[in-house]
Amino acid sequence: MSTRITKLTMHGFKSFRKKVSIPFLEGFNVVAGPNGSGKSNLLDALSFVLGKSSTKSMRADRLHELIYQGDKNIPSSEYASVSLWLDNSGKTFPFEDPEITIARKVNRKGNSIYKVNGKTTTREKVLEILSAARIHPDGFNMIMQGDVTQVIEMSSEERREILDQVAGISLYDEKKGKAQKNLELVDEKLREVEIIITERLERLQSLEQERNTALKYQELIDQLKQLNASLAYKKYQSEKNRYDSLEGDVGLNETRIKQLENDVKRLEQEIESQEKRRQEITEKVFVRSKEAGIREEIEDVKNKIIRNKDRIESDEREIDRISKIIEKLSSYQSRSGSYSPTIKTIISLQKPSVYGIVSNLIKIPSDYRVAAEVSGGSRFWNIIVSDTNTAAECISFLKRERIGRATFLPLNKIKQRELTDQQKQLLKQPGVIGLLSNLIKSDPKYIPAIKHIFGDTIVVENLGVARKLGIGKVRMVTLDGDLAETSGAMVGGYYKKREEAASDIELEEYEQVRKDLDEEINFLRLEIGQLNDKLDKLRQTYEKESQSVLDLDQERTKIDEQLTLMKQKRNELFNDRAAVLDQINKLKIRGAKTEAELSSLKLELDRYQGVEYIDEKPEVLEDKIDSTTSQLNSLGLVNMKAVEEYDRFKGEFDELKNKYDSIRNERDSIVDMIEKIEGKKKEVFYECLRNIDKNFREIFKDLANGESSLSLEDQLNIQSGLLIKANPGGKHLLNIDSMSGGEKTLTALAFLFAIQRYKPTPFYVLDEIDAALDKVNTKKVADLIKKMSKKDQFLVITHNDYTIKQGDRVYGISMENHESKILGLEFPEIKAG
Repeated sequence: MSTRITKLTMHGFKSFRKKVSIPFLEGFNVVAGPNGSGKSNLLDALSFVLGKSSTKSMRADRLHELIYQGDKNIPSSEYASVSLWLDNSGKTFPFEDPEITIARKVNRKGNSIYKVNGKTTTREKVLEILSAARIHPDGFNMIMQGDVTQVIEMSSEERREILDQVAGISLYDEKKGKAQKNLELVDEKLREVEIIITERLERLQSLEQERNTALKYQELIDQLKQLNASLAYKKYQSEKNRYDSLEGDVGLNETRIKQLENDVKRLEQEIESQEKRRQEITEKVFVRSKEAGIREEIEDVKNKIIRNKDRIESDEREIDRISKIIEKLSSYQSRSGSYSPTIKTIISLQKPSVYGIVSNLIKIPSDYRVAAEVSGGSRFWNIIVSDTNTAAECISFLKRERIGRATFLPLNKIKQRELTDQQKQLLKQPGVIGLLSNLIKSDPKYIPAIKHIFGDTIVVENLGVARKLGIGKVRMVTLDGDLAETSGAMVGGYYKKREEAASDIELEEYEQVRKDLDEEINFLRLEIGQLNDKLDKLRQTYEKESQSVLDLDQERTKIDEQLTLMKQKRNELFNDRAAVLDQINKLKIRGAKTEAELSSLKLELDRYQGVEYIDEKPEVLEDKIDSTTSQLNSLGLVNMKAVEEYDRFKGEFDELKNKYDSIRNERDSIVDMIEKIEGKKKEVFYECLRNIDKNFREIFKDLANGESSLSLEDQLNIQSGLLIKANPGGKHLLNIDSMSGGEKTLTALAFLFAIQRYKPTPFYVLDEIDAALDKVNTKKVADLIKKMSKKDQFLVITHNDYTIKQGDRVYGISMENHESKILGLEFPEIKAG
């Protein structure tokens, strides 16, 4: 046993005026005495101290009626108190004491107090402590007078309610009741919200129409703004093209002026030269001989041959130097193949639309190389391709072959980085060298890629200049490689220059120089051969010719003729120049008018800053403007606040709808909970019925050696009545209502014992349960109690001699002078045989 009653003390309780202590031992305890001696008051005392709230079950109308009532000779008690000692050696209760005391006291005013181990507490705390041992004031471990008869006289539904009580069905009914009340409240909320939603839906639909009209109006306004902006842009572009054309014509005419002036200058130089030559001839006629002239020319040819040979030697030395440079640059470029195998693979595909990596397609002046390397970073190894299709093909190839990853810059889509107008102003500040993309040389077609990488970076002399300009205003890099990002991040320190790998452009330039030198050498060698031939002829002429003076006269006559023609040509050039200057003046006047118109258009265009233009012809744009204006006029008056009102009202409506959905979900949850409670209730009830039915069969078998059963009138309805059937004395199976009085009592006791066994407690109190039994059935019941007392503690109140004899100890109670007295007697165990 987990615990048991060790002692019961009463003072002023009912018929026990004086303080009485009764020690109870394990096993079968019997209380006997004549009627009216106060035997049942022991059971009432137990019920009282265990916290029973109903005074009716303790045979009193009010609580103070439990106090001892005196007579003329003996005064009444002021209070009634009962103390119960329970064994705690097995630590059943949450105390270290080997034994605990539960006490209850009531005064004449009907006020009662509880104590545990001498400390005042509450009834709830007492019930909580006792529940650890399954002890409850209304438990079935205490069968009072009339309980058996009550079971017999009950209807089948009332008997089933006993199982409800045992199984704790009331707890589930209470939960279900609360859930159903909550369900009614939730249903009421749903109805209220549905009414509000219906009312607000009409207003929402009306607002939605007004809001759609307002949105359409705003859309047309934006569209009209875009069309006007596009038309202004088209006009501006047209006027700009006209202005640029005029500027171009002015430029062409100015170029023509320069050309004419150069022609005049050249012609005057020729005239001056011819006049000088004529003067020389006149002088030479007097002094020069034929042989002297030829001899001088021979010397000139010899000197030219020597100069050509010297030039050839110089060119060969230069070719040798350039070849070494090309070899060194090629070696550097090969070593700088530090770029990944992925890039090498793509380059090796030799696709015409794959131009190469950035570092090989640009030429960086040595002064800016460090700045460019730091600014470009890993983007130096980006691959420039013609378009996105080529980039996609290369990426698919890398994926398919599982080679690696690379970054491609498609020229048809790559976005160029540019400085804002405010950032461009920084280019004029002291210490700013310029925009990095403008300091790098490359083929013009690669400019989009170059500006993508370097278009937003300016080069400054040092970090001090960058700080003066303002870190974060623009991306800046110094000549020695310190970098300041627009985010405010600064990168710097010692920078180890990488080997200067030559770009393809530099290599091509050196190759071209070497090629030009080779062609020059070939030309000089050819010229030397021609000069040698000329030298041979001059030497022959030196010996043969003799009439040099005559030739000079003829040359002078020819020069006179040429001078006349040249002066005529010079006059013509002067006239042409005057005509072109007049044309330039006219073009500049037209340009000034166009520039004024352009300025006016620019002001209009600035009004549409940030608007995306539509690429259509002006006449198409004008038609669309007329159509959009017509649509705007057709809308009439528009409530522009409808958008804001609709959004606000829609938010409130959605919130209300969410609330409705939430309440709906809450309702579904409650319905689901009710179904689960009902399911759990049935599960617990049927489990209780099965176990008590099993106990009933076993106990009835011991009592009457017969068959028995418990079942519902409707097996599928736990609200139906409980049928108690048995066949006492070997008869056929009968309902308890059809049995004789003794059979009913025996069957009802078996039923109550079955309930006790289902929820066993440390002790059982039975008050005259054998009163209606004959000797045979009394013996059966007493023997059964004797058997069960081997494990559990029994306190049996009885008149029956056989039952008294079966007790391990007997407590006799008598009444003297309206006061109960107790006498204890322990019987020795009688061994068989």
